[in-house]
Amino acid sequence: MKAATLKLCLPIMAMTAQQTAAALVIPPFLDSHHYPVSAIGSLISVAPVLALVARLPSGLLYRGERARMLMVAALLVMSACTFLYSFAVEPLQFALVQAFNGFGYGAATTIYLAFYVDHLPPDEDRHHAMGYYTGCLAVGYSLGGFAAGYVADKLGYEMSFRFASVLGILCIALLFLLSPSQTRKTEAKAAEKKSSEPILASLKGILDPKVASIIVVALFLNLLHQMGNAFVPLYGLAIGLSLTQVGVIRAFYSLTNAVTRPFSGSVAKNVGQRTLSRYGLPLQSAFMMLVPFVHSFGPLMTVFLLAGFVRAIVIVANSISMVEDVDATRVSRGVISGLYNAAGDVGNILGPSMGGLIATFTGVGRLFFVGPLMITAAFFLSLWACRFIRPAAAVSSRRTEKGLASGER
Repeated sequence: MKAATLKLCLPIMAMTAQQTAAALVIPPFLDSHHYPVSAIGSLISVAPVLALVARLPSGLLYRGERARMLMVAALLVMSACTFLYSFAVEPLQFALVQAFNGFGYGAATTIYLAFYVDHLPPDEDRHHAMGYYTGCLAVGYSLGGFAAGYVADKLGYEMSFRFASVLGILCIALLFLLSPSQTRKTEAKAAEKKSSEPILASLKGILDPKVASIIVVALFLNLLHQMGNAFVPLYGLAIGLSLTQVGVIRAFYSLTNAVTRPFSGSVAKNVGQRTLSRYGLPLQSAFMMLVPFVHSFGPLMTVFLLAGFVRAIVIVANSISMVEDVDATRVSRGVISGLYNAAGDVGNILGPSMGGLIATFTGVGRLFFVGPLMITAAFFLSLWACRFIRPAAAVSSRRTEKGLASGER
């Protein structure tokens, strides 16, 4: 990894650590205030809804020369909201804070993904670079989860939220490690490459089976991940684990991702990113379905490590598809970043909500069996449906041919 690429990875690592730290503490925090499990799932889903709302506008606003300013504004909102979580004990208060935090996170991550791809050194291998990027996401998950669990056990939920808010300020500081001398040329180049296509034309570019399948994979990956992520703290407490142990499990789950992702680019080159994207998620679901059958720390960690290993490979493969299989002349970098992240947000929304609904009928333990089974079935059905999408160019071409034929008559 080149030094310039490493600097680009640091802010997203801190940003992810902040969100993970808050996400670990929110379910038990709400549970301590006697919220029912269905309400916990619904409140968690508020943030992804607003993140989804922020995706496309953020992608359309993206320009290299103003990306840093937009990210600083979004990070300030995220840090303020994370600090306020401990004071928002009423449902409406918590929902509002969660909503603003989700909107800020959606804007920041959409802009930063496009920023990262546009500012990679010219001689950096993009397969490896996307592995580094997603690997740093996993490092952030790992550090944030472990630290938040430890702080919560030792100092309480309130201090965990305050600790998470400080990570947002750290992320802002890391943004300024990207010196003007490093980014001046790439920012100027990005400014010159403003899309000349109308917004509607850029959006029509997603009407392609390959693009649709990338979005489907991103959606179901996050749906499966968030369903488990939201309710594993409650399952861990139910089988007698402490929050520190739950934090360790999630930290090592993320650490597995962090170690695996940088090397997954080479795997994708040899096996093919499309093959990995299609068959990795069902395998991850199979591992998650083992959760109800383990009731102690060691076996539960083993199951999550196996699931994390598979998830890491699939995420890198799908992100490579986003960069390599999408024609940037038809769909702008900001728009595809927004759509790719928006698909993940839909999964984030459906995961906790669906998990809460299923758990209401099955209990938290059986949720980990029924949920992944349903997700796998829906995943294959959605991929099958993608085959019937006609590319926009082909559709317009056929319409033109029909128009010419009718004109000749």
